[in-house]
Amino acid sequence: MSDRPPALPPRSTHVGTPLRRPAGSTALTRGTGYNINGGNWSGMAAQGSGFTSTSTSWVEPSVTCNSSNDLMATWVGIDGYGSSSVEQTGVATDCSSGSPVDQAWYEMFPANPVHYGNSVRAGDTITAPVTRSGTRYTLKLSDLTQGWSKTTRKSLNAANASAEFIIESPTGAYPRFGTVSFTDAKINGSPVGSYGPIAMDASNSSGYEDHTSGLSGGTSFSIYYLHE
Repeated sequence: MSDRPPALPPRSTHVGTPLRRPAGSTALTRGTGYNINGGNWSGMAAQGSGFTSTSTSWVEPSVTCNSSNDLMATWVGIDGYGSSSVEQTGVATDCSSGSPVDQAWYEMFPANPVHYGNSVRAGDTITAPVTRSGTRYTLKLSDLTQGWSKTTRKSLNAANASAEFIIESPTGAYPRFGTVSFTDAKINGSPVGSYGPIAMDASNSSGYEDHTSGLSGGTSFSIYYLHE
């Protein structure tokens, strides 16, 4: 098999579509141990204004597909939580072929995602900062294990009203990913915890698909797979 993964097939929804929570979704009853119902998003998002940078690292998980509909993306970015724009980069895992295919990408919504040709494998350490200067964005994605890095610079007149560390499923169906841990998560160079982020758990018609932990040291948290 080639080291270069095939391009992801077209999907009916963007990987980085701004969050649309299910009708009636609210914070869950205290004491249940769960977080805000994030719909097809899980992770943490901070709201405010004028965000200029967000960055984090994670180890790409080893994934088992439940079905060919499974699709997940681990990403970091600015905007999307309560705004109509998204500036983000990360790694998508697509099960449409029957087996998981990992591919690096970036997106400046509403433009389509752009996929890089660089190889990504389970167990690789990924770092991903997104920075802004005025209307100019720099999206950098690095695979420290395989030794490659991609930097994209684009302009967009965006809201800059949120900063996120997210696992998302555009299809609403997550593969079995075990655990994804975000480390050294920072916003504007400061620990994400100092921004009072909102923690989200993804859900579907069968209940909660995963669970986001609390913060450790203000900069680290994990997302645990529960079921599809």
